Amino acid sequence: MARHQVQEAAVHAFDARLATGTPQSVPAVIALDGIAEFIGISHGTAGPWPHEPARIGLHAAEGESWLVDVTESGSHLIDGQHETDADLHGSASNLLLALHGRLALDNLRSEGDRATLENLLNWPNLS
Repeated sequence: MARHQVQEAAVHAFDARLATGTPQSVPAVIALDGIAEFIGISHGTAGPWPHEPARIGLHAAEGESWLVDVTESGSHLIDGQHETDADLHGSASNLLLALHGRLALDNLRSEGDRATLENLLNWPNLS
């Protein structure tokens, strides 16, 4: 619970700073944990992936990477190196903020199927 509250507070702090015209990145240590937490909790409990199954790589500039399978059984982190349908690259802060719907896909470097990445960033519907 506390872990999730830290992630929410970091994203809301970004929102508040953005509203005042002084946006700041989420600290890397919080963002790196936040990506894993988002994949495990928000994606992990969102139910079935409503699109074609895909394998997506998320790659933080800080050196961490996550490999996510999204299928009719939901979202699952997988280990190892595998081919992907699409990849997102950026700072941990930008990846986390994009997952939370705060940054658009164009703020990250993308490879592969753009529609798959757009679907990922719009799923689950957090509004």
